Amino acid sequence: MNADHNNPGLKEGDHIDDYRIKKVTLLELINSFFYELEHLPTGAAHVHISNDDKENTFGVTFKTVPSDSSGVAHILEHTALCGSEKFPVRDPFFSMLKRSLSTFMNALTASDWTMYPFSTQNRKDFYNLMDVYLDAAFFPNLDNLSFKQEGHRMEIEDEKLVYKGVVYNEMKGAMSSPDQVLVRSLMNALYPSTTYSNNSGGDPAVIPSLTYHQLKAFHKRHYHPSNAFFYTYGNLPLKDHLAFIRDKLFSHTPAWERIDPKTDVPCQPRWDSPKEVTYPYPLDKNEDASKKCQVCVAWLTTDIRDPFEVLALALLEHILLGNSASPLRKALIDSGLGSTLSDGTGFDADNRDTFFGCGLKDVRESDAADIETIIIDTLKTLADKGIDRQLIDSAIHQAEFHRKEITNSPYPYGMKLLLSFASTWLHRGDPA
Repeated sequence: MNADHNNPGLKEGDHIDDYRIKKVTLLELINSFFYELEHLPTGAAHVHISNDDKENTFGVTFKTVPSDSSGVAHILEHTALCGSEKFPVRDPFFSMLKRSLSTFMNALTASDWTMYPFSTQNRKDFYNLMDVYLDAAFFPNLDNLSFKQEGHRMEIEDEKLVYKGVVYNEMKGAMSSPDQVLVRSLMNALYPSTTYSNNSGGDPAVIPSLTYHQLKAFHKRHYHPSNAFFYTYGNLPLKDHLAFIRDKLFSHTPAWERIDPKTDVPCQPRWDSPKEVTYPYPLDKNEDASKKCQVCVAWLTTDIRDPFEVLALALLEHILLGNSASPLRKALIDSGLGSTLSDGTGFDADNRDTFFGCGLKDVRESDAADIETIIIDTLKTLADKGIDRQLIDSAIHQAEFHRKEITNSPYPYGMKLLLSFASTWLHRGDPA
């Protein structure tokens, strides 16, 4: 596979309209070509993966870095899909769901990004959807009524004033779940100096503090081409994608100017000594609270932009926790102190600083010190005596198989590829 028949002649350094091709790479394992581009007037980034897959994927992602737990990024994701300049209907997104041939349509909010992706096997449908998505992201109506519907408002219920709102209700449910509480608490504890200390989805206690004007200001700063990362995948020509984006977005009047959105996330400063924190979570009043604690020990690890370290830590996660015979998993479960591994267990490579955590759930609070001792002693033993070579080889083979496997479950393959490198890319690492 020496030439890309979908995009003949394109090479590193070439210009397509206002774009410059920064990098062209052959991805041999998946029979694809990787293109990384920059839109010179605005600084918008674009990655295109070209191959023979008819299931084409598009996504536009923005770095969204909230400074509080009001859920502004999450509420904006919802409100942007409530009508736009070109499509002023109430819910263009859901209207397209009814008539589109898409195989995937959604919008996602993570700790430091918001993504609007879709996949389809039909060319006409692809560009129809891209038109709707671009208009929704860059030119939404963002009216006050939609903000109240999706964010928060007050209603009378049983002669009492209560808060309502799509995101408010969603996060009330999420934050009543022990697994969500633990993961959010880990983030708050590990990243006290960065955006990750906030609940990007929104804390129900803080959501009502968000104002309509703050929502609009957040959109103006974050949903700008200078803060946008475009992604296309499949067998449609790259030049057609860029021409469509030019006509629908960059030809808009007034012209976009490059800005500094100030969305870079710094590394979390490391501590001189360990810290111990305790967070509560709701429990049914009829439940016995004596063995309803979760204990988790977590470490900040490497910068997500270091691919070797990230790979090594991913392999180490599989070695330590990947199956019932894995040494750390076995030591924790065999202790009999808890029912299963705690929520938040594993290696998390989604943030600027990655982290590794492990522990047990359904434990007594008094057993916390014993669980920490088991974890530290197991790791010390492995560090001193080494890891069984068979465990290392098994983890490497598993990783190789996973990277070669091309499936459309749970998402279309083009979408899975985007999610696999999005965090690295957004933090200016090498997405290839």
